[in-house]
Amino acid sequence: MIAMQYKIALPDHYDMNLIRQRVRHNGTKTDGFEDLLFKAYLIRENQGGSEGGNEYSPLYLWKDSPGMIHFIWDGYYDNIVSSFGRQCIKLGIPLFADIGKEFLTSRFVLETEQVIPASQRMVRPHFSAVGNGCTGKVLICDPEQWVQKEYSFFDAKPDSPVKGTVYELLHLSV
Repeated sequence: MIAMQYKIALPDHYDMNLIRQRVRHNGTKTDGFEDLLFKAYLIRENQGGSEGGNEYSPLYLWKDSPGMIHFIWDGYYDNIVSSFGRQCIKLGIPLFADIGKEFLTSRFVLETEQVIPASQRMVRPHFSAVGNGCTGKVLICDPEQWVQKEYSFFDAKPDSPVKGTVYELLHLSV
């Protein structure tokens, strides 16, 4: 498996309904895409807080690389390039994925990140505790930066206070 994500930072005044409309019109194009385990169409909307600006951040989990290569190089990623420019695509190694039937009811995603500490012996990263209502989880390692990212999926917005970034999930392609 391979995890892939690009984060598109958008201006504070950007109308996020444009992204919602884009996903409504195009989101199903990745349903059943070759080698795609899932694509989560994620947005974060700045509502005057200090949590960061507007962002469009699709998260992909690929079963194998041919589908990912097809997506990036055979015209599908061109839609992103023509609308937002070529984005840096972050890749990671999925260490764990729990995406059962409840996963399909997900509407929000909590992303947390932590550094994997250096040690004399490699210790496999593990999930931290997540709250009630979790519908699925994915744990990804970036061995270039030695960072682990946890994505916890929920059917309702996680209760505050939460450490990490909460995204709205607009569409889930499987």
